[in-house]
Amino acid sequence: MEKIRYLKDVRVIREETNPEMLAIKATGVAQLKHLLSPVLVASEHNNDSANDGVYELDFVLGQTGIDPVDVEMEVDVVFRMKNIPDWVKAIKVNALENSDIELI
Repeated sequence: MEKIRYLKDVRVIREETNPEMLAIKATGVAQLKHLLSPVLVASEHNNDSANDGVYELDFVLGQTGIDPVDVEMEVDVVFRMKNIPDWVKAIKVNALENSDIELI
C-alpha cells in the first residue's frame, strides 16, 4: 500500500449520543499511477443464488486501460473507532510528505 502524498486536513469528532465512538476524518491528495473508473461486474454470488432469479453485480473500481498516468486527486476517508483506551490523548495521521496531530 502506498501512503497518500499530502495530508490536507484531519478532524476528530466525538459523537455526543455515543461518547465511546470516535470518528476521524482525513482529507488529502493522492497521486495515482493508473486512472480508475467505477464499474459494475458480475458477482461471484451469481453461482450460489442462480435459482432465486436475482443477478448480483459488484460495484468496484477498475483500471481504465489507459497508459500509466500521473494524476493527483483529492480523497477523503472517515474512520470510526470505538472504546478508545484512556491513555490516548491525540490522533496522528501520516502521509508521504507530511503528518498532522489532532487532540481529542
